[in-house]
Amino acid sequence: MNREAQKIIKELYPKFPEWDRDFREFLGLFYRDILIPETDEQKIWDSMENIYATVLESIIRMTGISDKWDGPEFLPLAVNAGLEVFYRSDKLKCPFYFGTDENGFFLSADMIYSENIRKMDDRFWFQMAELTRFGKLDLWENRVFPESQVRKEPWFHRKSKSRIFHLIRSAVAWEKEEGFAEDLGMIIIRWKYDTAWEELLCKGSAAFHNLYRINEALWKKEFSGTTRNRGRLNKGLTCDK
Repeated sequence: MNREAQKIIKELYPKFPEWDRDFREFLGLFYRDILIPETDEQKIWDSMENIYATVLESIIRMTGISDKWDGPEFLPLAVNAGLEVFYRSDKLKCPFYFGTDENGFFLSADMIYSENIRKMDDRFWFQMAELTRFGKLDLWENRVFPESQVRKEPWFHRKSKSRIFHLIRSAVAWEKEEGFAEDLGMIIIRWKYDTAWEELLCKGSAAFHNLYRINEALWKKEFSGTTRNRGRLNKGLTCDK
């Protein structure tokens, strides 16, 4: 853990007992059959928005990533304990989310320019695999193959325990079907409800670093190609003159 991360944890540590209390009350809205006055319920939601924003902002600061961020913005989710906050990267034009759903805490981001995934090197896949060190890796696919296609090649679409294998297979399948693997989906790292705040911040910042670098690699491949093509075009125009 770097010095800045240690400083952030030290600053937030006295707030953890209060966060624990407010989070228990938040879960109680969904998992306890107790009526709560509307004003008290709103206070609980307001408190959780503040906590989640602080957590995600702290996670970003702990990574030391150089970028500008727009946020926070909040979205309620239509599931138990469903609430997420996101900050948007000015450089990548990509939101990064932190929140809770019926499965626990999560950190997530859409894979931007996923059609470039076939151009990624081994470091990209190492960073993807390393996410499993920091939490439970999950994927949310934006597109699924039609049942008719699955029936044609059932051997290819068999279930796998590896989320990374599943991602690679989906990319290959869409390349084969459409010529590119666009809009593959969202990468998610999960933790249980009872994860301590300090652990959530430390593992969350490590996971965020990899999530950001994964999307940055896809982004760089997209725009480095554009720059090269523009350079070739400019050279061609110069030669014609």
